[in-house]
Amino acid sequence: MFNTKKKTDSVGTGMINTIIGNNSKIEGVLVASDPTRVDGLLQGEILSKSSVIVGESGVVKGDIRAVEILVAGTVYGNLKAEERIELTETGRVLGDLVTKSLVIDEGASFKGNCTMEVLEEKKAPENIRGDFPAEKPSLEKEQQDKQKENGHNKENGSGQDKQKGNEKK
Repeated sequence: MFNTKKKTDSVGTGMINTIIGNNSKIEGVLVASDPTRVDGLLQGEILSKSSVIVGESGVVKGDIRAVEILVAGTVYGNLKAEERIELTETGRVLGDLVTKSLVIDEGASFKGNCTMEVLEEKKAPENIRGDFPAEKPSLEKEQQDKQKENGHNKENGSGQDKQKGNEKK
């Protein structure tokens, strides 16, 4: 029923041009325009105009900014993706996430805040009543009619009571 295969290629990676291998350690800022995969240790920041994959053995101690981010390893930092962030079952993130689309597989770990950016055209209208102008006058008219009825009944009721009171005397 549930797919238990490990997903490391669900982010559109195309051809990965930058790979930081298992036994590699890099310190500093990594700037990439093509898909990047981290299987070693990177201490610093990743800035990519494409996708970033942190493999199962990968550890990033710093922020990641990219179009798409897939985490199967560990990230100690904030992630900001223009399109999508995915945490696989082995993925661990200690930091904040900002993205339009978020996928967290069962077993993944995330500690931080998440902000989902909403597209402008999908926002709910601010003045929801503004879409139904005919409704407002009819509601007001109904309320006015009820007030008139209540006032008329009170007048008739009090007049009847006076009459009844007069008849009893």
